[in-house]
Amino acid sequence: MSTRKGFIAVGTALAALASFFEAPVGAAADPLLPSPGGISPMQFDLAAFEAMLGTPATHRHLFASKLVEDGDVFDAVGNTMSAYRLLGTPFATIFPVAVLYHVAIALAFNDAIWNEIFIPSAAQLPAWIRASLPTVLKPGSGNPGLHAAVGARPDDLTSIDALLAQTRLQLYVCNNALYGFAANLASLIDESPGATYTRLTQGLVPRATVVPAGVWAVHAVQERGFTLLQTSL
Repeated sequence: MSTRKGFIAVGTALAALASFFEAPVGAAADPLLPSPGGISPMQFDLAAFEAMLGTPATHRHLFASKLVEDGDVFDAVGNTMSAYRLLGTPFATIFPVAVLYHVAIALAFNDAIWNEIFIPSAAQLPAWIRASLPTVLKPGSGNPGLHAAVGARPDDLTSIDALLAQTRLQLYVCNNALYGFAANLASLIDESPGATYTRLTQGLVPRATVVPAGVWAVHAVQERGFTLLQTSL
């Protein structure tokens, strides 16, 4: 079974555990994302998604990634912002968005999730997850893309922390990939997939929003006037 087919199979199996709930005809309700068994469906606020992407910005950029690659997607965001800074362009006029799907959603989790789940379980993770993680994962080192590297310049913008502090960066996280992570991690940490799914969604970094599917978000964001840079294939 290939990596991609295995990932899709996990997501499909978990999706089968949940139900889609439809609002009565004419009701103004947000779509509900299916969720693993044992927890309530998560609401996806489409109106809020539309409103956020519709906020004024002269320069609108989308960065999409399917792999962790030591946080290369945020290197791309940071280098883009640094170029604008050299050109004297105010950051308030720039709207960067990152869509994380497949294994790249790991970058959207805080240090606690990395230290308590990913790093201790690294050797047991499926190959399709492990292959994209940093080669060396030191206990307690947290999310490799979250913090600036030791010795980084004060104006370095290639970490999530720096980008959140200095730019309008928004992150969108694939719900299908969350299913796959929950299914594969649950048995390693002696939890149900539903409990693990909840734990992961509660451990997202600031300004990270779960979307129905990363591939959907890539298209949806582009339709709203954002240029696309795919940082991994």
